[in-house]
Amino acid sequence: MQTQQQEEMTPGEYMLLHDCCAVCHWPAQRRGRWMELHHIVGGSGRKDAEINYVCLCCRCHHAVHNKLPDGYGEIPKGAVLAAKLEADGAVDEAGLAALRGRKALPYDICPIPDAYLEDRCRNGGIPWP
Repeated sequence: MQTQQQEEMTPGEYMLLHDCCAVCHWPAQRRGRWMELHHIVGGSGRKDAEINYVCLCCRCHHAVHNKLPDGYGEIPKGAVLAAKLEADGAVDEAGLAALRGRKALPYDICPIPDAYLEDRCRNGGIPWP
């Protein structure tokens, strides 16, 4: 949790601290995919705030927005929160909701889909705890 004296981390600084995709654990240094910054609360006027960031590989980022690739399916918004919690150790649900002027998010944390968890083992990561 940030204090008022601490400066907010930039998107670039956040990305440098993460060496794999938060969902499938694809290593950032491995060829074939690139890492992208996903804004958990997106849309027009999305906020650049550390609580709103999660590092995803291009495939998982696409799956969050477009329900692809075939055989894997959608990554629900609640699963993105689960990945953020695992990658960063915390999720500020109230803070995320406040970015849209809400008291709560319209979704809850939920498990990451099995197909993506199975990828973790192939990618050298750990399966869901």
